[in-house]
Amino acid sequence: MKELFFESIDSTNTYLKDHYEELEDFTFVRADLQTAGKGRSGRKWLSNKGENLMFSLLIKDKNLIEKFRQLSVESAYLVLKTLEKYGLQDLSIKWPNDVYVKGKKICGILLEAISREKIECLIIGIGINVNQSEFNGEYLIEPTSMKRELNRQIDLIELKDILFESLSSELVSDHYDKIKKYDYLKGKTVSCEINKEIKTITVIGIDEDYSLKVIAGGKETKLQSGEISFHIQGGL
Repeated sequence: MKELFFESIDSTNTYLKDHYEELEDFTFVRADLQTAGKGRSGRKWLSNKGENLMFSLLIKDKNLIEKFRQLSVESAYLVLKTLEKYGLQDLSIKWPNDVYVKGKKICGILLEAISREKIECLIIGIGINVNQSEFNGEYLIEPTSMKRELNRQIDLIELKDILFESLSSELVSDHYDKIKKYDYLKGKTVSCEINKEIKTITVIGIDEDYSLKVIAGGKETKLQSGEISFHIQGGL
């Protein structure tokens, strides 16, 4: 495991995209400030400097690359278990890439692949709201932070060390049986966009292949993360 730190950078994901060939497997890139941090669907990730934990992880291991469909959810689970150690309760995973506490977003994850003839590496970008107290602007989902929920300041370096160790040692494992009980969407009827078409679906839950099993148009089907985005009217 190797760690690179920047006080300010455009995007830790972008840095790894530009330098992945020269970096070793399981390189972590962390920054106090990302000026062009990214979320899913081209959204920006906004964060106050030095208050939150923002980093990206480079994956070159072929066995993990083959498991790319599950890595967002697995990463979310390991973040969730780390937050539990600090005393946070009512935590859940909103498939495929968010961690919620009491229905509010505390962590977002962005998984990207670099491909030529095949996938050469994966980049997992993770942002956790830690010591930020105020969130200005408009959000689809109300954000929260560890400080807001626990009413105390969190040591960012300690949190980083615990989470990096967890990702380094446990990302190779399959946690599906444990993940199921944290499934935020399970049993909910929500509005979403599937392949650019707005639909109402009922979520059965995260399937063992890490797709999302749903009922859409009266039929049971499975959705992959790139096919779907959720809408505010669904409360997500």
